[in-house]
Amino acid sequence: MMLGKIKGWFEDKCPVCEDKLQAVSNTACTTKSCPQGHYKEETYCTLGVTIVYDGLK
Repeated sequence: MMLGKIKGWFEDKCPVCEDKLQAVSNTACTTKSCPQGHYKEETYCTLGVTIVYDGLK
């Protein structure tokens, strides 16, 4: 029970609907997005840049 709660703090969730974000990674960037289309985040590690698209719908 307690372990599940702690694990939940480290999962990425959509700020709108609280669904778990889906992650896709390649050599250039990591993309995390809401399955409902509310939120998208792109991280370019080599550049040290994170782009957040909030309120897509």
